Amino acid sequence: MESEIHSDVVIPWLDKGRFAFAVDGVVRYVGSQEECVRRAAILSRKNDRTTQDQALLRWVSLSR
Repeated sequence: MESEIHSDVVIPWLDKGRFAFAVDGVVRYVGSQEECVRRAAILSRKNDRTTQDQALLRWVSLSR
């Protein structure tokens, strides 16, 4: 089963250094821009084969 990928992730500016992290129109977090960007990166789809290979290697080494 493939995990759900959110296609509508936005980080609008609110006021004086506060930003909102919204997924599909629902605000999930309010805080610094750096934290909102970090959360968006977690949800973004990663099609980088090198990153996938490293994750697989970590999983195999931890499962031994």
